[in-house]
Amino acid sequence: MVSPSGRWLEAWRVYTDPRVLAIFALGFSSGLPIMLVATTLATWLAEEGVSKASIGLFAYVFAPYTFKFAWAPLVDRMPLPPFTTLLGRRRGWLLASQLALLVSIWALGQSDPASDLYRTAVCALLVAFFSASQDIVVDAFRIEILPEAKLGAGAGVVVLGYRIGMWVATAGALLLAEAAGWSTAYTAMALLVFVGIGTVLLVPEPEASPTVGARSERMRRADEAVGRDSGIGDGRACPFGIMPRFALLGLLLLEPVSLLFALAFGLHSPLTGGLDILLVAAEVGLAVLGIGAGRALLARSARAPRLLLDWALSSLLLAILQVPLWAFLAEGPYLAESYAWLVLRAAHLLADSLARLAGGSLDPSLFSSPLWLVAVSFWLRFAFAVFLYGLVHFDRSMAAIFGPLSPHRVARVHLWVRQAVVEPFHDFFHRHGVAVAGAILALISLYKASDAMLTLMANPFYIDMGFSKAQIAWVGKTFGLWMTLLGGLLGGAVVYRLGLIRSLALGVVAMAASNLAFLLLAWSPHPPAADQEMGADLWRLALFHLVILVENLSGGLGTTVFVAYLSSLCNAHYTAVQYALLTSFMQLFGKFVLVPSSGFFVEALGWPAFFVTSSLFALPSLFLIAWLQRRGMGAEGSQAIVDGFRGP
Repeated sequence: MVSPSGRWLEAWRVYTDPRVLAIFALGFSSGLPIMLVATTLATWLAEEGVSKASIGLFAYVFAPYTFKFAWAPLVDRMPLPPFTTLLGRRRGWLLASQLALLVSIWALGQSDPASDLYRTAVCALLVAFFSASQDIVVDAFRIEILPEAKLGAGAGVVVLGYRIGMWVATAGALLLAEAAGWSTAYTAMALLVFVGIGTVLLVPEPEASPTVGARSERMRRADEAVGRDSGIGDGRACPFGIMPRFALLGLLLLEPVSLLFALAFGLHSPLTGGLDILLVAAEVGLAVLGIGAGRALLARSARAPRLLLDWALSSLLLAILQVPLWAFLAEGPYLAESYAWLVLRAAHLLADSLARLAGGSLDPSLFSSPLWLVAVSFWLRFAFAVFLYGLVHFDRSMAAIFGPLSPHRVARVHLWVRQAVVEPFHDFFHRHGVAVAGAILALISLYKASDAMLTLMANPFYIDMGFSKAQIAWVGKTFGLWMTLLGGLLGGAVVYRLGLIRSLALGVVAMAASNLAFLLLAWSPHPPAADQEMGADLWRLALFHLVILVENLSGGLGTTVFVAYLSSLCNAHYTAVQYALLTSFMQLFGKFVLVPSSGFFVEALGWPAFFVTSSLFALPSLFLIAWLQRRGMGAEGSQAIVDGFRGP
C-alpha cells in the first residue's frame, strides 16, 4: 500500500511528462507578448514624452484579448495551408501565429513613438491580435494533448510558463532597454518567440484533435435526434415552443425599438462621416430584414428558416465589423444596442448599491463609455445570432413545423457557421442542461470574486502601510511572482491528488483566507514619520513577505485549479471555441461590479473591515460548488484524476 507521502510524490512526478513540459514552453510563449504591449510599452511611451492621456488610450490595444472568441471558430475549423497541411490543424495554426508574432514584435521595436505614435499603436495592436490568436490554439492544444488526469498539471505549468514569460517581458525587457535601447530589447523579445516555435516543431499533433468527418457525424446524429423527437407529421398545426416565440419578440419588437431608442438617445458616434451614415443605413436594413424574417416565421412560411439564418449571419457580420472599425479608427463609428445600455445600467445599479452600502456612489458615465457599449453590444448580438442558428437547427417545434434542414437546403456558409460557432454552444448547454450550465457560468464569473476586490486596492494599501515603491516592487512583484509560480505548481498537484471539485472549493477558501492575511499588516504598528524614507522596519518587512507569500501562493493555486476546471468543461470537438468563450466570460462580474466599488468600501469601512468583507465574497462560489457537486458535476472528472494517479 502506498503511503500518503508516496502518493503526493507520485502526484508531483506528473510534471516529468514530456507533454506537460511542452505545455510549459507554450505557456511561456503565451505570456511573453502581453506585457510587451502593456506595462513595458507604457514605460517606453512615458520615456518618449507621450502624454498620459495617450498612454491611457493604448488600453484599446487589449481588444483582441476580449474578443478573441469571435475568430476562435476560424482557428478551430479553417485550414491554413501550408501550415496545417504539413503540421496538422493545431500545430499549423500555432506556428503561423508565432511567426506572425515574431515579425510584429520586431516591427513594434523598430517604431518610434515620439515621431509616429500611430505606427506604434498599429504594431502593438497586431502583437495583441496574434498573441490572442496564439492563446486560442495553446488552450485547445493543452486540453487535447493531455489526458484528463493530467489537466491539473497542464494548468499548473501553463500558468508557470505564462508568469515567467510575463516576468521576462517586463524585468528582462526593461534591463535590456536600459543597457542597449528599446529597439534591441524588443528584438531580443521577438527572438524568444523561438521557444514556442521550437516546441511546436518537436511535439506531435494531438490525437484528440477532431476531424471534419467526426463533427459531420455528430451533426448528423443531432439532426436525427431532433427529427425523431419533434413529432414530424403534425405539420403546420404544431404550436410554437417558447424559443420561437422569443425569436418573434426579438425580431418584431425588441430589435426595431432598440434601433429607434439608440438613434433617439445618442447611443452612437456623431453622424458626421460617411462611415457613420453607412453604419446607420446597415442597421436600418438589418432591422427591416429582421421584421421580414419575423413575419415569415409568424406566418409559418417555408422561407422562414432561411430568412432567420440570413438575418443571424448578417447581424453577426455587422457586429464583428463594428469592433475593428471602432478600435482601429480614431473616433470610429459605432451604433450601440439599447439593451446593451440596459445591461450596463443594471450593472451600474448593482455596483452603485454595493458602493452605497459603504457610503459612496458611482458615476453612471463609467458604465456608458463607447468601449463598454461596443463590447456589450457585440456580446448580446453575438448571443442572439447564435440563438437563432440553434433555433433553426435544433428546436423541436421548428423541426415539427418546417422539417429538419438537410445540408442541400442550406447555404454552405450557414453550415459552416453552424458547425464552427453554434454547435459549441449547443453542445455545452445540451451536455449539462440549462440549469447546470447556468450555474457553471455563474461559478465562472464569481469564482475569483474575493480576489478581484483587491485588484486595484493592494498597492494603495501597501503605500498606506508605509512601504516604499522599491519595497513594493521587490516584495509584491518579484518575490510575489515566484510565490505565484510555486502556487501554480502546487495547484496542479492538488488537482491531480484531490480531483477538480474538492480542489475548486479549496482554491476558493485559500483565496478568501489570503484576504484575511492582510489584517496582519493592517493591525501592525505603522513606522514613525522619521522612518518613512527608509521604509518599514525589518519586522514589518518580514511580515510583508509573509502576507505576499500567502496571497500569491493561494492566488496561483486558485488560478491553476480554475484553469483545470475550465479545461474539463470543454468538449474535445470544440476546445478552441468553448475555452475562448469561457475565459472571456469569467471576468464580467469582477470588471463591471466588484472592482469599481472596491474603493468605496475601503473609504467607508477602513482597511481591516474591507479585508473581512472582501473574504465574504467567496460564499456564493462555495454555494455553487456544493450545489454542482450534489448534481454530480465533476464526479467523472475527479474519478478520472484519481484513476490516473493510482495508475493501472
